[in-house]
Amino acid sequence: MRLPITAILACVICTGCIERTLLIQSDPPGANVCIDGDACGTTPATVPFSAYGKREVYLQMPGHFSRKEVIDVNPPVYAWFPLDFVFDVCWPFTIRDEQTFKFTLQPSDLGDTKALETRAHEFTDRAKAMLERERVKRGVSLPPTKAAEPASTSR
Repeated sequence: MRLPITAILACVICTGCIERTLLIQSDPPGANVCIDGDACGTTPATVPFSAYGKREVYLQMPGHFSRKEVIDVNPPVYAWFPLDFVFDVCWPFTIRDEQTFKFTLQPSDLGDTKALETRAHEFTDRAKAMLERERVKRGVSLPPTKAAEPASTSR
């Protein structure tokens, strides 16, 4: 009678565990990572997880196009029923399940944002000038602008 109790007690005391992690890598490294909407650091990022299935990965890096992907985190054989019980409860060693996903980020063609802002302002100024010329040419007057009324100080 003592042997079965000792065996059960030994299984409970000596149980191992499964450490599940996602390794998210990017080319170039250093991209900000969000998984399922939660910020997870920068690549290469090691993120623990507890359940298998689909995850939404979002990568963002200055000077590169952002990337959003849905990845499928597949369970290994030892996570299938009924083996999962044996490996989660009775297996005396730690199992490490690291799944790696690699993404390539494309550089954006926007270049220097200051130059882009300057071009945008130039375009806006040209568009305003064109509208003003058309307004004068057609004899259309602009509605009077309402001057800001001073705030009343009487109570």
